[in-house]
Formats: sequence, structure tokens, C-alpha cells
Amino acid sequence: MRVPNKLNEWFDDWPELVCLDLDGTLIDSVPDLAQAVDHALLQAGANPAGEDRVRTWVGFGAAKLIEQAMQWADLPNELAENCYRDFLLYYRDHLTEKTTLYPNVVQLLKAFKRAGIPMALVTNKPSVFVQPILEHFAISEYFSWQLGGDTLEEKKPSPMPLLHCCETVEADPKNCLMIGDSITDHRAATAAGFKSMLLTYGYNQGIDLLSLGADLVADDLTELLI
Repeated sequence: MRVPNKLNEWFDDWPELVCLDLDGTLIDSVPDLAQAVDHALLQAGANPAGEDRVRTWVGFGAAKLIEQAMQWADLPNELAENCYRDFLLYYRDHLTEKTTLYPNVVQLLKAFKRAGIPMALVTNKPSVFVQPILEHFAISEYFSWQLGGDTLEEKKPSPMPLLHCCETVEADPKNCLMIGDSITDHRAATAAGFKSMLLTYGYNQGIDLLSLGADLVADDLTELLI
């Protein structure tokens, strides 16, 4: 199978391992996350934050998401445990009601699978939610690892999840690729010694992705296969 020109710039052949983020990279999960955040805020007696505002908070894990929501709503810290619980329970029951798969995700995963490249799903989302989402969109089979934010002792931007997968297949980090949408993904890739691809359509927390120095900033996943 022909190696795409873009990958030829970075690797002698196909990468030895590809790690992919979930939220903002493979799926647009904000509509369901926002409903869960707003439910938790309403239960605490606060106003809902709304989808547009929640979209700027996503990317650092569920606990941080609720922390940001509580700070915005000026809620006292003693409500944190209840807010987090209300968020998790609501999100669990409404996991994929409005969440959608981004264009060309399956096309990219199929291309890597045909090339025999091991793939890992590396997200900061709580691990209990990862498998149900992947199964809902019928993409679970593509991933040899599914690492949530609580799977290991550290999560992104720590390089630990990436290096864990890398060491498992005895890959050289410089021959591995991280695909994500945020500074969190880029920092993890840089710390691990991976190449990095960042997608402009995801959740960038208002940061100019071009300023980060990623190997590729793209509007579409298939730009990697050109």
C-alpha cells in the first residue's frame, strides 16, 4: 500500500503507532456534554452555561470541565462532589443522543488498519464512557488500546499514555504519531517525542493551533492521506 506523501515527510514508511484523541478529533460530543453540564448546574441552583460556552471548556477531562462550570457559575466548592456526580450520571444516560462522528474518521481508520498500523484511543474522558461511544459509532474494532483519563496514573498532557502504548509495541517514539485537536494533545506528543497533527475543527480553548509548532495543522483528517 502506497505511503501518502505527508507521512513520507515524517517517516521512512508508515508510522509504527498512531494515537488518536476522541472529543474534538473523532467525535463532536459537546452537545451531550453541554446538556450534562447544564443539568448539574441547574441541580445546584445555577443558570445553565449553554453549549457555546461549554465548547470552550472541553479538553482537560470531566473533573476540570465541572470545575470550570462551577467557577463560571460562582458555586461554592462544597457543591463540587454533587455537581460532578450529577454530571456523570446524566452524561452516562445521554451519552450519544446528539454526539456525531466527524467526517472522514472511518476513512482514516480504515487506511491505517489496511496498512497494519496499531492504533490507540487516548482521551482524557473517564474510561467508563469510552467503549460505549466507540461501539455506538462502530469504530471500537480499530483500536488496540482505549485509554481514558483515569486508566493510568497520569493523563494528557503527560506523555505517559502515549509512551505506554509505544512501549507495548516496542515502537520508536520518533516513528509514532499523535492526532488531536488541542494544546493538551500537542504537549503530550511533544513530551513523548511523537509527531503531532492538530485539527482545526475541534476544541482548541481559543488557542491558535498554528502557534504551537505541530507537524501538521489541518482542517480535515484526510489531509494526512494526501
